[in-house]
Amino acid sequence: MAFYRKKKSVSEWLERAKSEKAAIKVNDPKTLNKLKMLDLTVYDLQLLKTLQPYVKEEIGKIAKEFYASFYQIDELKKIIDRYSSVEKLSQTLAVHVMDFFSGTIDAAFLAKRTGVGKMHYKIALTPSYYMGTFQNLQSSLVQIVFRMVKDPVAEERLIHAINKIISLEQQIVLEVYEAEYAENLKKEFEEGRDDLRSAIAHVSGNLTQLSSQTHESVRNLLERFTQVREMVRQGNEETRNAKVQASAGKAQLEQLFAQVNDASSSVKQMGKMVENLENSSQEIGRVTALVKDISEQTNILALNSAIEAARAGEYGKGFTVVSQEIRKLAEETNTAMAQISELTANSATVTMNVVESLTKTAGIIEKGMGESKQTGQKFDAIIASVEQNSALSEKTDKHVDALAEIADHLGKGTETLTGSVDQLMKQL
Repeated sequence: MAFYRKKKSVSEWLERAKSEKAAIKVNDPKTLNKLKMLDLTVYDLQLLKTLQPYVKEEIGKIAKEFYASFYQIDELKKIIDRYSSVEKLSQTLAVHVMDFFSGTIDAAFLAKRTGVGKMHYKIALTPSYYMGTFQNLQSSLVQIVFRMVKDPVAEERLIHAINKIISLEQQIVLEVYEAEYAENLKKEFEEGRDDLRSAIAHVSGNLTQLSSQTHESVRNLLERFTQVREMVRQGNEETRNAKVQASAGKAQLEQLFAQVNDASSSVKQMGKMVENLENSSQEIGRVTALVKDISEQTNILALNSAIEAARAGEYGKGFTVVSQEIRKLAEETNTAMAQISELTANSATVTMNVVESLTKTAGIIEKGMGESKQTGQKFDAIIASVEQNSALSEKTDKHVDALAEIADHLGKGTETLTGSVDQLMKQL
């Protein structure tokens, strides 16, 4: 094992390093600045080259241990299983690490580091995992120094050289990783910006069309609101006219009701007068009957007087004349009484017809009064409904004004939105 090798003396390590072939073949200003900042010199490469045979003996074990710890992390394990295997990666790492001890930094050295950085970005190996695992590799290399070198000064120089070459490795790899990330981010940004510009252009076109349609719709809507407002105004005018007419109709109905009420009173009075007339007719009938009885008795008395005058002979002639006149008067009285009775009977019939007619008239009047009351109630309902319609029309007018204002704001808001989209397009 390398651990049991005979340790080289300090003078041998330092002197041997000076005799190793090493070179820095780099012209890139950025890389030269990195070397200068790290103070990585050709002598550091010579020192590292003295360790080459010892590292070569253990690099296989170091690489396997490196990926063994790497493989324990689930996220890193997924990356390995997806793109390669532990065995292949260990071989690749061994070759890669041995470049640290080749004594040369040239374009090929830098190209390999650049390739590693690009590969790390491609497989999504984040810098934090890369830095952590490389720390383990650095520790393994330092352990070789401790085993092979006993002089603290030589150990320090060798460890510094290892730190410098690993720092250079990490700087190059991380710089490439960041450059790839920035380039991809820029590409995604450009693609996203193009997609966004295209989407905004599409939206802008739609908004422009929508704005035009909205303006036309708002204009039509405002015209309709104007028409509705005019209709509401006319409706209010008609409502007021209907209210006036309904109030006038109610007043006329009340006047008619008063007149019908007066007519009802007159009919009732006429009924009473007809009733009195009927009573008078009945009294006339009784008087007529009485006069007729008296006339009949007078006629009988005249007949008896004529009989007695005939018996008296010459002495009863004057009395005969008187009895004849009395008889004639009785007959005329009977005739008059018969006419009076006929007239009284006719008067009774007429009176009965009048009473019947007045009764029907009174019923019709009462019915009309009842219907007039109902009509008056309907007029009240019409007036109340008209007042409600008037109030509703006023509210509708206010709502129409509010809607018109909203429609106007909507049109202005669409214009503002379209202008904002245009400004956004100019900024992209």
